[in-house]
Amino acid sequence: MTPALFGRDHPAGVLRSEIARATDSHGGLVLVTGEAGIGKSTLVTDAAHEARRRGALVVGGSCWDSDNTPGYWPWVQILRGLRRSATAAEWAAAQEASDGRLAVLLGDPAGVATGGAHGGEPGAEAGAVGVHGGGTHADGGPGEGSPGWGASEGAETFGLFDAVTTALVAVSQSRPLVVVLDDLHSSDPASLRLLEFAAQHAWFERLLLIGTYRDVEVEAPGHPLQQLILPLVSRAAATLTLTGLGRDEVGALMTVTTGREPAPQLVDEVHRRTGGNPFFVEQTARLWHSGSPVSTIPPGVREAVRQRLALLPEPVVSLLTSAALLGREFHRQVLAVVHGAPVPHVDRLLESAVVARVVVPRPSGQYAFAHDLLRETLYASLDDADARERHAAAVRALDAHGGLGDAVPPGALARHAHLAGDALERDRRIDLLLAAARDASGRLADEEATEHYRRALAVASGEDPDLRRATLIGLDLAGQLRHAGEAAEAQRLLDGAVARARELDDPELLGRVAITLHGDGFLGNPGVSTKGLLAEAHRRITGKEGQESLSDDRLAQELAINFMALARSGSDDEALAFSLWARHDSVWGLGSAVERLGLTDEMTVVGRRSQHQDMELHAASMRWVALLELGDPAFLDQFRTFVRLAEMTALPRFALGVAVDSSLIASLQGRFAEASTALEDDSLDPENNDHAAFGFMGHHLHWALHLLRGHFAEAEEVLAELPASGYPFPALLEAVTAVEQGDATPALRLIAEHADRAAPYPRAFMPLWLRLLAQAAAVTGDPRLIARAEDELTPYTGQWVVSLYGCDIGGPVDLWLGMLAAARDDQDAAVAALTEAAASSDRLGARPWAVRARLSLARSLLARSGAGDVGAGGAGQGGAGQGGAGQGGAGAGGADVAGARGFGADDAGQARRLLGEVAREAGELSLDHVEAEAASLRTAPPMTVSGTTAAAAADASAATSVSRTSPPAPVPARSPVPGSAPTPASNRSEAAASDGPSAEFRRNGPVWQLRWDGVTVHVPDAKGLRDLHSLLGLPGADVPAVRLLAPEGGDLVVAAGQLGGDPVLDEEAKRRYKEHLDRLDAEIDRAAARDDAQQVEKYGRERQALLDELRTAAGLGGRTRRLGDQTERARKTVTARIRDTLRKLETLHPALAAHLKASVTTGTTCAYRPEHSPDWRL
Repeated sequence: MTPALFGRDHPAGVLRSEIARATDSHGGLVLVTGEAGIGKSTLVTDAAHEARRRGALVVGGSCWDSDNTPGYWPWVQILRGLRRSATAAEWAAAQEASDGRLAVLLGDPAGVATGGAHGGEPGAEAGAVGVHGGGTHADGGPGEGSPGWGASEGAETFGLFDAVTTALVAVSQSRPLVVVLDDLHSSDPASLRLLEFAAQHAWFERLLLIGTYRDVEVEAPGHPLQQLILPLVSRAAATLTLTGLGRDEVGALMTVTTGREPAPQLVDEVHRRTGGNPFFVEQTARLWHSGSPVSTIPPGVREAVRQRLALLPEPVVSLLTSAALLGREFHRQVLAVVHGAPVPHVDRLLESAVVARVVVPRPSGQYAFAHDLLRETLYASLDDADARERHAAAVRALDAHGGLGDAVPPGALARHAHLAGDALERDRRIDLLLAAARDASGRLADEEATEHYRRALAVASGEDPDLRRATLIGLDLAGQLRHAGEAAEAQRLLDGAVARARELDDPELLGRVAITLHGDGFLGNPGVSTKGLLAEAHRRITGKEGQESLSDDRLAQELAINFMALARSGSDDEALAFSLWARHDSVWGLGSAVERLGLTDEMTVVGRRSQHQDMELHAASMRWVALLELGDPAFLDQFRTFVRLAEMTALPRFALGVAVDSSLIASLQGRFAEASTALEDDSLDPENNDHAAFGFMGHHLHWALHLLRGHFAEAEEVLAELPASGYPFPALLEAVTAVEQGDATPALRLIAEHADRAAPYPRAFMPLWLRLLAQAAAVTGDPRLIARAEDELTPYTGQWVVSLYGCDIGGPVDLWLGMLAAARDDQDAAVAALTEAAASSDRLGARPWAVRARLSLARSLLARSGAGDVGAGGAGQGGAGQGGAGQGGAGAGGADVAGARGFGADDAGQARRLLGEVAREAGELSLDHVEAEAASLRTAPPMTVSGTTAAAAADASAATSVSRTSPPAPVPARSPVPGSAPTPASNRSEAAASDGPSAEFRRNGPVWQLRWDGVTVHVPDAKGLRDLHSLLGLPGADVPAVRLLAPEGGDLVVAAGQLGGDPVLDEEAKRRYKEHLDRLDAEIDRAAARDDAQQVEKYGRERQALLDELRTAAGLGGRTRRLGDQTERARKTVTARIRDTLRKLETLHPALAAHLKASVTTGTTCAYRPEHSPDWRL
């Protein structure tokens, strides 16, 4: 296969098999068809080479369409080639077999005069009628009595056909013969009849006839040779129709033609423009290689296309010129409207174009040009003024017919408007461009949307500018650029909008600019500042002075109300839509859900009235979020309504919204696998959308899902990716993650940083901030923080904490209020709030939150039972067990509260039954951290559950006992702390009064029981705890870190670990390898610190492989240390484990942590050397 035959494996194989059969047995006729430049001649040339290789004689002739061309011209060339290429014996045999009649075609005077072997005959010259003149008009055939032919003429023609065929057969007796006739579409009729005669009479000979022709021309209505070529097709052994090359073949041909590999996008464009025609591809590639744009039409290609179009009737060309205005693809009805002709008439003309293969039919009434070069050649036939007028006429015609619905997408109308230029009214051009921009944005086609906005801005800012409208378009363009991550240009546009609004002295415009800028900061967009602008707009619109002390949020809310009033009094739906959204976003946050419900209702009405699908769908999505925030189970029906609407529009933006919302609700209800699957949707793939905001929101969703499931190691991995994603407030998520595990230090640091700010974050993040505040207060037991958090959250009892416009669902407000009440030792209030939190979770089907609320409720019941009169009758009382997670909760919660208040002795029994339900439900949900904590509380001695801050912190850190690996499914934000809040340290004396040893460090299954200074806590298993346990059992002894790292190995492991490796490498290589080893050591330390054995093992294997490789490279340079030494690794790992455990104990049990910090030393050897050795129960 030659390089020129890209994509022709099948037709080349068929030709080769026909050649093989002709050389071995018998031949026949093969026809090769296709448009000009498609590669017919190239394919046949390759076949000729193959025939010669097999020993065949190959001769050929080409047809020529000209009035001066002699008749039988291809056969004249064939016979001349035969005479030239055959041996003398072969030619003599041919002459003899043809009885000397070949001289008529060869123009041999002697042959004509002598009549060949039998001498001259009267009329012999007449037998050559049309051979040397007028042959292209010859009619009839051998033996026919057609007009213009007498009986003798028919006989002479038959004799000529027989002579040529006999001559060819005679030569094929000595060796196979292949005869090629090229361009049969330009043949004279007599030559085609001779071909048919030869094909019919030489079938059993070793004679293969190959003919090529352009079927797109022959099959066109009225072609003069159509009735002569069709019989050939029926007689042919094979007809090979060549079509365009595939995309990959086009790329390969371009590489061979130019000597350089083109970019994939360039290959796509060339394939689209040329339709894969090899000649067109080669010509385009050469122009591109010479530096011309790929859109340039090569002269040879343009002429070939013009010739092809010239074969079509003029009405068809006129229709196709109108179609060229519509683009490469078009709808038949749209074409009829634009062309101004009835649809049936257009259909008949299109049938002719389809037969000529200029256009190809598509489903649902669509058609497409065979390739762009055809369309561009037609379009180029129009001068600029004519093209503009025809585009403007197309818009007006489509407007008059209502746009024909979905048959004309907004982008197509915008294209007409843009190309129409001044021929179309300015406002109509802007309207169409903006509609296309919104449509493109809905399809997440950011580049297309940006281009439409830019064009609309250029029109509005051009001659006789509409500066007010230009300013509003600039705001839309800035928002689109921000979505695409082009923050710098967006900021320039926003600054320009502010300046222009002031320059125009338009207070309403200034207000819209100010609100837009303020709204742009809701998600923490950098560079957005509205300082002073909202106050200025507020003063100018309302006329009120002295409002500078109001917050930006308050000013924006009042401006939005003002805009809504103005818009409602008029008929400007666009202004009303803006004001509704402005108000909705300006009041977002806890306590505004009822108002937002009313706003979404009105948005829906306005969206439907103005056919603004975006508004209606956004309103449907925001409505289910508001219902959930109110704790209304109807949120689920509203979500289904949103999904149905989104599926009807089939817009990618809302496919993304459905995927996100589906994952949020699945996660809320504990269907974690389904949530993960939803977030694997293609619409959420970062490769498929360029929205900067979604880039960081996707990370937030992943983080929230991991947190809700208790997969803290995975959540921390997401945190590490936040800076690169552009997340605006990573410290906030880091603090929430830490406090979920019992570490309030990052939260306290954030609280201190924002001490002087009432609203430290944008409104969208404030509910998440309040959740953090409540958790930090509950974990630390700080009375001031508790009071502050309760003041913030108490007004919203019965609602849910929802942030980021629904992308973060942070549980019921009553859960956090219950934990705060427990932290200040008001267990009655805690039980009441937590019971309501469980019931609210049940109503919404929020199983993970119901489990979490009941776990906290059980803790408060246990704490209350320890403070009251504990009796023996509690086991059979109350309904805590019946009110387990997921069982409907309202009645059960009531039983919990009633039983607890009336029968303090029942609290412990109710709590344990409740814990049994929690453990089962958590097991079903694979919330291992919650299940472990519930199990430990059920088996703990009654008085070890003390009402202290340390006990509650143990709840918060319970999840550290389990590190699961889950698929990184981006999901809604949720972060449950499995335990309830602790009670303050005031109750330590009561806890200390319980029986038992004064110091205890004992493991009970997955939980450690730690007792010191009268306070007992339960902590999940961790390697750092095991290390401390080993040291406490050997007070005063130096224990090698290697032994602690692998205690099961004993002295052998210690000795092996201290052995060195080989000296290796030159200084530069040593430096690089050392850096790599240090990085691995750090990763091992971090993994060990979060008790992630899987990652420790992974990095350990990588480190060992590196060490093995280094040992093989010994002798390259100096020696600094033994790379195989395990002591250093053991020192780092064990030290990190112990330090991490002590850090957590600082919050859980400060007194015990202080003792261990003062008594434990770490290094290559570790030791426990207390000042006074306690009596440890180990």
